[in-house]
Amino acid sequence: MKTKLSTIFAVIFIAVFNGVSVYAADFDAGYYAQRYPDVANTIGCGEKALYDHYINEGRKEGRYPNALAECEGRAREIELQNAAAKGNTEAIKLLANASEESLPLQPQITQSSVTVLQTASDARNAAIIATVQATGTFVDVDIANQTISMYVNGLPVLVSPCVTGTPKDGRSTPTGSYYILEKIPGKRLKGESWDVWVDRWMRFTNNRIGLHDASWRSKFGGEIYKSNGSHGCVNIPKDAAYMLYDMVSVGTPVIVR
Repeated sequence: MKTKLSTIFAVIFIAVFNGVSVYAADFDAGYYAQRYPDVANTIGCGEKALYDHYINEGRKEGRYPNALAECEGRAREIELQNAAAKGNTEAIKLLANASEESLPLQPQITQSSVTVLQTASDARNAAIIATVQATGTFVDVDIANQTISMYVNGLPVLVSPCVTGTPKDGRSTPTGSYYILEKIPGKRLKGESWDVWVDRWMRFTNNRIGLHDASWRSKFGGEIYKSNGSHGCVNIPKDAAYMLYDMVSVGTPVIVR
């Protein structure tokens, strides 16, 4: 018995000494920190802190412990959505329950591209809508909830809070359907009362409205836009802007609603 205990303690000591995780075998701290920058930015990249977050909060929020788990989870979501679309009541119930536990920064697994298009009643371009319906890949700007979501094949792969245009003096972000018209890694934006530098610029209208990072803001989302919104552009956190920039291309549809 003493020999077995000694062996166990020795293994644990060697694992800790050599930097090997002694937490749950399926938890990948590197993946977790990179996949969820909102968590890493708040609590740091320490393995214990990330693991504790996953155990105490992450699992309830629908976050994944490693890349394989996310892949399997996404596959399961697709199966559920396909079943729900065919009227499977159990799948519909499971999706509804999942959406009740999800948070603004987490993928809304029940919100397919079709659902978004149904609510985008002011979408103007039938060709863009047809493209979205065919590919399921687009950027969704939800003004009411102050979020932007990147959908790929009908699934949200990035969801972030944002700040849209102040709804006064003609500064509201224009609703409708658009394409990404240009993407530039670093641009100075100048106007009547502003002169700012952004690291990631993604224009989607002909009159200089686009998605971009906004280093001058410390908070995003909520009702900030009502009193301290942009001049029409969609401001998003730096980390989200970098990720979105790498996901979109010139021609990627943008739905603003």
